[in-house]
Amino acid sequence: VCVNSALNLTSGGGTSYSWTGPAGFTSTIQNPVISSVTAAAAGIYYVTVINVNSCVDSDSVTVVVNNLPVATAGSNSPVCVNSALNLTSGGGTSYSWTGPGGFTSTSQNPVLSSVTMASSGTYTVTVTNANNCTAAATTAVTVNALPVINPGSNSPVCENSTLNLTSGGGASYSWTGPSGFTSVNQNPVVAPVTMADSGTYTVTVTGGNGCTATATVPVVVNALPAVSVSSNSPVCVNSALNLTSGGGTSYSWTGPGGFSSTSQNPVISSVAT
Repeated sequence: VCVNSALNLTSGGGTSYSWTGPAGFTSTIQNPVISSVTAAAAGIYYVTVINVNSCVDSDSVTVVVNNLPVATAGSNSPVCVNSALNLTSGGGTSYSWTGPGGFTSTSQNPVLSSVTMASSGTYTVTVTNANNCTAAATTAVTVNALPVINPGSNSPVCENSTLNLTSGGGASYSWTGPSGFTSVNQNPVVAPVTMADSGTYTVTVTGGNGCTATATVPVVVNALPAVSVSSNSPVCVNSALNLTSGGGTSYSWTGPGGFSSTSQNPVISSVAT
């Protein structure tokens, strides 16, 4: 039998019985039970049997008490969501794991390849040794959440203006982007931007629990209009000044004497000096 299990002694052939055994064991029961044995219960048990004729005989039985395995359980906890949880155990020849979310395994060292928050909790392994004795051990597992980044920018922006990148949800930040852009600021600024700054910006955010998450921000940098301006200058007093422009979709002119216009090609019909 195994340590901590029940030892059932049996005898027969008489009307009264007297048992003796290791560690001072005695009993007058025909079939005594030792409910939870220790290693000290191993040895030879003797029974003296008396029948109805008061005749006496004796017999003995040798009892072996096998030690329990020294079960161990561990893990690489704490781990982050979507990472691998490595459970470890030892002390036996076969293993049976149970855990949160209905987890079961007969591997000695099972791996949960991509854990969720639901994988947090207590994992129990039952270890069986070569004598078929069993013992259990537990390990507590913590699965930490990934940071919630919420990235953004003021894209689209115009060439020569300022690009503002934004992020959050962590304790440290690492940005990469077009043209070799890097930054460890939470909300970096690129100024002035060029067309080469268009593209995808990536931020890796590390939370206070050491877990990281990555997000991307698409950025569009629009080219400035190719402005063209001209006029029919020089002109004579009281004649028409014709201003011309191009390259855009809307226009705003200003000039001497408080001149202003939103026409693409405004005309001052009678100019003065």
